[in-house]
Amino acid sequence: MEKKIKSEEIYRGKVVSLYKDEVKLDDGSKAFREVVLHHGGACIALRNKRGNYYMVKQYRYAQGMEMLEFCAGKLNRDEDPKEAVLREASEELGVSVKNLKDYGYMVPTCGYSTERIYLFSGDEDERVGQHLDEDERLEVFEYSLKEIKAMIKDRQINDAKTICLVSFLSDEEKTND
Repeated sequence: MEKKIKSEEIYRGKVVSLYKDEVKLDDGSKAFREVVLHHGGACIALRNKRGNYYMVKQYRYAQGMEMLEFCAGKLNRDEDPKEAVLREASEELGVSVKNLKDYGYMVPTCGYSTERIYLFSGDEDERVGQHLDEDERLEVFEYSLKEIKAMIKDRQINDAKTICLVSFLSDEEKTND
């Protein structure tokens, strides 16, 4: 097990902070670790009243391309993931949620980041009207679970949180058959 000796903040931003930590290894030697501090996010596979799932397509600057994914957003500091995912469904999809189911969280980049993305599913309750953040640009689509699985297989969807949630939904689908 590694033990932190000291930590130096390299950068503090709106979304992430970067630290350079000196650690002591099991054998007594020292090493450095770069750590990205991120408050995490929450994602929801939201089934609409037609039995399809809402998905959003948006340009992801860091990847340099548009990506198709389930609705998700960043957690504010100390925000409850359930509150965050309900907020995001309202903002991005314009709907409230019922039958919220919690699948825990996934770790997208364990080698250097503290980020955890909390995973949920739910059903559309009522239309509340979409209200995007000022700098947010996205399109909303709906697909059946079968279509989403095919897009993953065809590499049209490569977002980790979406793929992870689809695996939970697929397991449930098998259980219900």
